[in-house]
Amino acid sequence: MSQSPQPETETVSWVKIASADALKAPRPVAPVTAFGLKLVLFRDEEGELGLIGRYCPHRGADLCYGRHENNGIRCPFHGWHFDRTGQCTEQPAEPEDSTMYKAIKLPSFSVVEHEGDILAWAGDGTPPPLAG
Repeated sequence: MSQSPQPETETVSWVKIASADALKAPRPVAPVTAFGLKLVLFRDEEGELGLIGRYCPHRGADLCYGRHENNGIRCPFHGWHFDRTGQCTEQPAEPEDSTMYKAIKLPSFSVVEHEGDILAWAGDGTPPPLAG
């Protein structure tokens, strides 16, 4: 369940990771393997796409089974919440004044919908413009 926060190979172009149809279900969440990593792809309530590490760093729970809510995914085990950038935004069992969640971030990748496909970028820097 552990995964490297860096992709195995550097990407020099956008890579198709799914069809846009994969997120048309009432619960727009899908498991994806890309760049040598197991990831979770989702569309949040604002219609934005997220592609983040698939396993919660706390206990390794599969976030594909998490609750899709509050513009992110909530871990099914202890309720940690991650937004589309992979940033942990809540840790329900922590004391109210705890800020530990700010130091927790899953790997995340730029992702766009283009001509019915969902494309991801794992290269350094700003992704190139899409062709066409």
